[in-house]
Amino acid sequence: MKSILLQRSAAKTGVNRGVLAALGLTAFFLAGNPVNAASPDLQNSTPRGGQRGTEVKVTLTGSRLTDMDQVVFHKPGITAKDVKAIDSRKVEATFVISKDCELGEHQMRLLGKSGFSYARTFWVGQFQEVTEVEPNDDFDKPQVISLNTTVNGSAKPEEIDYYRVSAKKGQRISVEMEALRINNLRNQVAMDPYIAILNKDRFELAVSDDSALIKQESVASVIAPEDGEYTIEVRDASYQGRGYYRAHISTTPRPLGVYPAGGKAGSEVEFTFLGDPTGRYKAKSKLPGVTDSHYVFGANSNQIPASGNMVRVSPFDNVLEQEPNDSYKDKMPEAKLLPLAFNGILEKEGDLDYFKFSAKKGQRFRFRSYANRLGTPVDTVINIYDAKIKSLGGNDDADGSKDSRVDFNAPADGEYFLRVTDMLGRGGEDFVYRVESEPFEPTIEVTMPEMLRRDNQYRKQFNIPQDGFYAMNVNVKRSNLSGDLVFDVPKLPKGVSWEAGTIPKNLSQFPILLKAAPDAPVGGGLYDLLVKTTDPKNQVVGKYQQDIHFVRGNPNGTSYYASSNDRFPVAVTEKAPFRITIDQPKVPIVRNGTMKLKVRAHRDEGYDKKIVVRMLWRPPGISCPSTMTFSEKATEVEYELNANSSAQIAEWDICVLAESDAGQGMIMSSSPFVKLKVEEPFVSMKMNMTTLKQGESSEIICSLENLREFPGQGDVQIFGLPAKTTSKILKADNGTKELRFPVVAADDSPVGQHKNLFCTLVFMQNGEPVQQRIGMGGVIRVDRKPTEVAKAAPPKSGAKPAPKPAAAKPAKPLSRLEQLRLEAKKNAQ
Repeated sequence: MKSILLQRSAAKTGVNRGVLAALGLTAFFLAGNPVNAASPDLQNSTPRGGQRGTEVKVTLTGSRLTDMDQVVFHKPGITAKDVKAIDSRKVEATFVISKDCELGEHQMRLLGKSGFSYARTFWVGQFQEVTEVEPNDDFDKPQVISLNTTVNGSAKPEEIDYYRVSAKKGQRISVEMEALRINNLRNQVAMDPYIAILNKDRFELAVSDDSALIKQESVASVIAPEDGEYTIEVRDASYQGRGYYRAHISTTPRPLGVYPAGGKAGSEVEFTFLGDPTGRYKAKSKLPGVTDSHYVFGANSNQIPASGNMVRVSPFDNVLEQEPNDSYKDKMPEAKLLPLAFNGILEKEGDLDYFKFSAKKGQRFRFRSYANRLGTPVDTVINIYDAKIKSLGGNDDADGSKDSRVDFNAPADGEYFLRVTDMLGRGGEDFVYRVESEPFEPTIEVTMPEMLRRDNQYRKQFNIPQDGFYAMNVNVKRSNLSGDLVFDVPKLPKGVSWEAGTIPKNLSQFPILLKAAPDAPVGGGLYDLLVKTTDPKNQVVGKYQQDIHFVRGNPNGTSYYASSNDRFPVAVTEKAPFRITIDQPKVPIVRNGTMKLKVRAHRDEGYDKKIVVRMLWRPPGISCPSTMTFSEKATEVEYELNANSSAQIAEWDICVLAESDAGQGMIMSSSPFVKLKVEEPFVSMKMNMTTLKQGESSEIICSLENLREFPGQGDVQIFGLPAKTTSKILKADNGTKELRFPVVAADDSPVGQHKNLFCTLVFMQNGEPVQQRIGMGGVIRVDRKPTEVAKAAPPKSGAKPAPKPAAAKPAKPLSRLEQLRLEAKKNAQ
């Protein structure tokens, strides 16, 4: 599990964090926030953390919590006992925190008869815990605490909290905040902390708003210049806070950087810790055996920091910079073959670091820097050169961060150079970086899509009703491999099984369906979800890993804090008051065809609520309405599918996901899979252009080609005719080569060219209709009806008859183009 603090300017985004302050902070959190289709709904817990090696009484708040009786943690170190739902909005429990519990964030969920809640966080520290005591907003009347204490407080608009400690000359005073990360307000930053360490005369010894180490959180550390009292100031950076905070106030070290910034998996590395006010110090750490980020806690004088420094763990040997290396001309160690991990510090302004390496022709590597994401100030720029300093690639920012990435393909056997610098030419003691050269190896990333904007936990709790189903789409991202993939779920709750087809090589999203037996015990847990290649001799395995964006804010729901987990929650819930099924189609849907699926709601007696169903996943080339609704008491709806001309030919598993508000939040359930066959069309048609005049009739002549046999006769109907123009349904069979549709235009049919005519062919197979669109793109033109010529008046009596005109020579017939021009000229008059 890894946590990601993203650098944003929370105090400058215009968030009106003073709204609702009059309600009082506790009342606001107890009231909860608007939730979309999540049941049960866990919002917050108080206190927000506890000391390891102790038991903490915790109140968890939200809505629809009546049946909650378990707290499930995502990693070991904390267990819950005496879990009791007080009412629908509050659960009380005692958290037992082990002595060796990992410091920092722990994800947790409530679990009960209605399933899992969203994940929320609980924070573990090493110091004794105290609660803020009001009033403490006066510098001269602060709350007095001892050093090595964690204060659980709350920020309010236009308020400053003061805490006073006593320290000896030369003693370290460190302050570190957990504030932005620990609050849960939907799409809002509850607190952007600011801290200051003040002496008795109120002079600032250290201040911190944001930091490279922990981004929007604050961290400061000083050496006490004399014996006496020192005051810690805590507030929101813009005086608009309305959230909880945890302030670790201690004598422990607070390094701002660590060098090297990583090591080889499974090895013991001696790290140098940088930026502590007492100076650099060294400590060894055993790294885990898997590639990932990892926190190291550098002990100094038997004390460890309030939180660790993040490093990279990878399978590559370390290369440590050796000064001087500001130029490629400097003498450097002998070049080693890739893959390697290059480590250095940009210790002064304008610093450039060069590394030499060797590669074989045709070898491909991805050079990726790790700096900003590890909590160092460096905004890396990396470049790769050949032996003659010809550029082979460079990059500043990549992957949504300030870290860099360059793909390298060795043009020849030989030596090459890697150059690293800061984008703005900055440098300093803690400007640490690491650049890894990763081989292009096959990998599979497994995640689940965001189903609701700015809420990436929505529908990712697999709460399966007894004797019911639950389905979810899974995203797979293949890198450096192709081919079909398959799911694997090694373990699930008792009575739960899973079903999914093979993921075709051209698809990156596919559904998986879980089923709970009628007698499956209510309960659940966290489980692995794997995706594998189908070739057992060359198997690549990807494991589900999902980032959860716990804190979002302005602008536009920007993520400020995210944390990942690698297991998905599955629970068996009490039986739902309805089940959903789809009638198995007995016929295929063909390209350019349509099908109406019959979806049925099987309601318990007396359950008459609306039920909304949605097609969770659609085969390639298939479209349909986003949702369909069963009105109260309805038991059937028709869900129309449309296949385009390139719909992928195959047999697919499809289902619908249903939701219904029973008055206590949304109940969700899926239908079982049914098979949908997508096949080639039966007939093709060419529709010839036709013209007719208002008030007249004509024919639309269509040429048919039978592509494959269909049973009996089919009805062919034309669509897209202009208003007040009619035709009739014709019959066609496998031998039909031509159809002539009689078309009759009314006197006031709209004049002009009318495009996009088409026909449908409908025939019966296995007692069900097969419908195909044919002849798309037909055109008909309606011209104005002829104008009547006025009759000549009879001659007057006695008048000399007019001479007969000379016989005119027969006119040359006008071409069709000339006729059209003449008619256009008349119409324009």
